[in-house]
Amino acid sequence: MKKILFSLMILAIYASANTCTEAIFILSKGSLDITQDKAYHDSSYFVENYTHKNEWSHKIYYTNGKIDSLVMDPMEDGEALRVTHYYWNSDEKISGKGSEIVIFQETSGDTIILNEKAYSNGEFGSSYTAKMTDSYMSTLNSEYNSFKELYFSNDTLFEKNIYDYESNNPRPDTSFTIGDSTNDFKCYDYAVQNGIAELYETIEYIKTDNGFMLKYLDESSVGYYLREFFFVNSNATTAIRKQRPAVKISPKARYFDLLGRYKFTK
Repeated sequence: MKKILFSLMILAIYASANTCTEAIFILSKGSLDITQDKAYHDSSYFVENYTHKNEWSHKIYYTNGKIDSLVMDPMEDGEALRVTHYYWNSDEKISGKGSEIVIFQETSGDTIILNEKAYSNGEFGSSYTAKMTDSYMSTLNSEYNSFKELYFSNDTLFEKNIYDYESNNPRPDTSFTIGDSTNDFKCYDYAVQNGIAELYETIEYIKTDNGFMLKYLDESSVGYYLREFFFVNSNATTAIRKQRPAVKISPKARYFDLLGRYKFTK
C-alpha cells in the first residue's frame, strides 16, 4: 500500500472535492437523510475473498421518503433473510419481534438531529444519535461507546473516530478521502497510523442506467474485499445486484455495519 507522511500530504492537498467524494459523504449519511428529487441508497452488495469467498447483500425499502425496512440476504443456502423494521417518532409501534429501530427526528436551524433506539425481540439494546448538515455529520453510538465526525476541509473528506469515547483512555482514529486530480469519478481512502497516511481503498463512482454506484475495492496479496453501493434516482426502478449462487458466509459478516465496515476496532 502507498504510504506518505500525513502532515506533508495535507499540505499538498488542493484539489477540489469531486463527484466521488461528494457521493461518499451522501452514502455516509446513510438512508436517514433523503432529499427529494435526489438519488438515494437503494441496495448494497459485498464480497470478502481471502481464505474463502463470502457474499451478502442489503436491500432498503422506503415509505414516503423515509426508511421502512432493511433486508439482509446472507446468500447462504437454506438461511433465511434477516429483516430490520424502522419506525419514526413513536416507540409504541414496535411489535416486540425481531430487529426493530425507532427513529426520532428533529431540526435545529440547518441541522437534522436523529435519535435512534434499537430493540431486539422487544428488549432495548442501544441508542444512536446523529447530527447532520449539508457538509458535516457527527454520530454517537452507545453500543460501541464511539463518537464520529465526518466533514469536508480544504475539499478533503475527513472522518475522525474516537473509540472508548466515555472512558479514561479514549482512542482517536483518523482517515480521509481525496479525489483523483485527473478523474472526477475516482477517489482514494487513506487511514492514518502514527502520523503516516496509508492508502486503504480505491473508490469509483460509476454511472448506471437509473442512478450511480460506488465501488470500493481493498486489495492485497492475500485477497480482496469488494463493496458496491447502488443509488437510484427518484421514480426510477430499483436495481439490486442479481443474486449469486449461494455460498457460505463467515459468521463475522454479522458484525459489519451497513456500509460493510467492521463494527469493532483492532
